Order: sequence, then structure tokens, then C-alpha cells
Amino acid sequence: MYDVIVIGAGPCGCIAARTLSKSGLKVLLLEKCKLPRYKSCSGILIEKSMRFIEQQFGCSVPQSVTCTPVDNRGMIFTDDVGREYRFTSRGLNIWRDKFDYWLLSLAQEAGTESRAESCVASIQEAEEMVEVSVNGNTEQARYVIDCSGAVGIGKKTQRNVITYQTYNQGKINLDPHYFYAYLQPELSGYDAWFNVKDDMLVLGVASIEQSDIKKYYEAFEAYMRDRYGLCVSEQLRTDKWLIRNIEPPFEIDYGESGILKAGENAGFLNPMGEGISCGMESGYYAALAIISNFNNRQGVIENYKRNVSDVKNYMQRQWQLVGRMSKKFSFMYQ
Repeated sequence: MYDVIVIGAGPCGCIAARTLSKSGLKVLLLEKCKLPRYKSCSGILIEKSMRFIEQQFGCSVPQSVTCTPVDNRGMIFTDDVGREYRFTSRGLNIWRDKFDYWLLSLAQEAGTESRAESCVASIQEAEEMVEVSVNGNTEQARYVIDCSGAVGIGKKTQRNVITYQTYNQGKINLDPHYFYAYLQPELSGYDAWFNVKDDMLVLGVASIEQSDIKKYYEAFEAYMRDRYGLCVSEQLRTDKWLIRNIEPPFEIDYGESGILKAGENAGFLNPMGEGISCGMESGYYAALAIISNFNNRQGVIENYKRNVSDVKNYMQRQWQLVGRMSKKFSFMYQ
């Protein structure tokens, strides 16, 4: 019997588990993958994430989880007619498997029990308890925080965004300290991007339609060759994953009763798939809501909604900014 079961050992779940454990609660953290888990991601910690980590842990992100160039200096957007918008800020270039595993170690140090390769089939309310079916067995807790990402547990079918990226050896005439996002409709059904990790050139495209991925990637690669002199000598590997399709009115599924939702599973996702910052913050506020209202389930949900409102408002402002730069996302600003 646990006080809280947290599902998903990404930044959202690890922060939630650590916060709960530090308060003295008995916490079980479940992860469906083998740990440390490989996670496809741009792997950029924005300044907001770095400040959160420094405030919560009293330390900086360790060098051991970073990749070169270590310092990210911001993002450069190219709108749908080719104009560039430069947003300069401090950031870190990280590998998600190493970063997530570091966060997991902090949760374990705080007392969290963790289990890898634990596939959750269902979550059910049961008279002031929550039952979690995992690997054919049932675990019970007073609360569950579901941080299981875009697909989630037992979700109805929804239209997610398909992302595809490649890691390449080669050269290009771009500053490797920036993350580049391209909003031209001919290059992707969502967005396209470029960054550098450990001297590998990373190119990616996204679309709601799987059938369009190959077409968009070929168009994006040609665009990068023509505009920035991209020259690929060898393609090293490819990645594919799903992210939430965010649309106005930016509805968040906070959960209900003893089951809270956080991170991308709840609908928190910033533009260009940046989910680390809002994932960590929403996981943290979900944990605080349980800690401060443990014997009042209704109070938990109300507290969570109130305290995470700034995270939602920040996300909405970011999407509206992108909406002003691209007709493709103009509906975000209506």
C-alpha cells in the first residue's frame, strides 16, 4: 500500500516522486521502459528549466548529462515566408536518457521506490483508493499522478503529432549553439528543426499525417542544402515518436478525484515540442497539491489547478507567439 504511485520516469514523474518522498510519503514510481531509458527529444534545457532545477535542488545540472556544444544560446525561428526571429537566452544541450536518469537518482535518494519495465494497463478508483494494474498485478495507493506522456494510460484515440529526426555526420553553415525551428508549410505539417549534439547534425520534421513524413523530410533536407550548405556524409540513426497536438482553447486534463495528470499527458507542451519545463513544473505542483491536501481529495484538484495556472498561461503565450509568426499556427492567436 502506497501513499502515491507515479507513472512515468521522465522529468515530470521524477520531480513529482522526489517532491512527494521528501515530504515523507511512501511513493512508487513506475516506468514501462528499461532504465536508463532512451528518449527521443531535442534535448534543450531552456532557461526556465535551469532556474527551476537550481531553485529546487540548490545545484546546477551536472556536466555528465550534457553534450557538445554544452551551452545553448537560444532559438532562431524562421517564419512561413523565410524571415528569421532570434530569441537569445541561456540554455543547456543535454541527452535525455542521462538527464532523466539523474533526476531519477535524486528521487531514489529522497526515498522513492522505482520499478522499470512496469507496464500499466489500467488505473481505477476504488473507495478512497486507486488501483493500478501493472504487469498483471494490482498495486494500491491513495493517489496516482499519471505522467505517462502523449499516449497516456487508457486514453481514447487522439490525433497526435508524429515526429521524425535523423542524426548525421557532415557539415553546415549554422551556429551550433542555437536551436533552429522552421515554420514554412512546405517543409512540415507542423514544424521542422535543426540542432547539433556531440558534433552530429540533427534534422527533424513533424506532421499529423504519417504518410507525409518522407515528403517533408526530403524537402527540408533540400532546403538546408540550398540555404545553409548542408552536406551529409553519413546518416547515423533515425528517431520517431509522438507528441500531443495542442490546440486552443488549451484545455488541460488535470484528472479527477484520486488520479491527477501532469506533463504532456495532461496537455502541457510548449511550441516545438518543448515539454521539459512545463513537465517538471506541473509534476511539482501536482505533488504539492497532494502533500498539502492529503485527506481532502477535492482540495487536491482545486489546489493543483490554482497553482499550475501560471504554467498553463506561459504555454498559451508561447503558442500565441508562434501563431503571430506563421499562418499555419495563426489559429493559436484567435
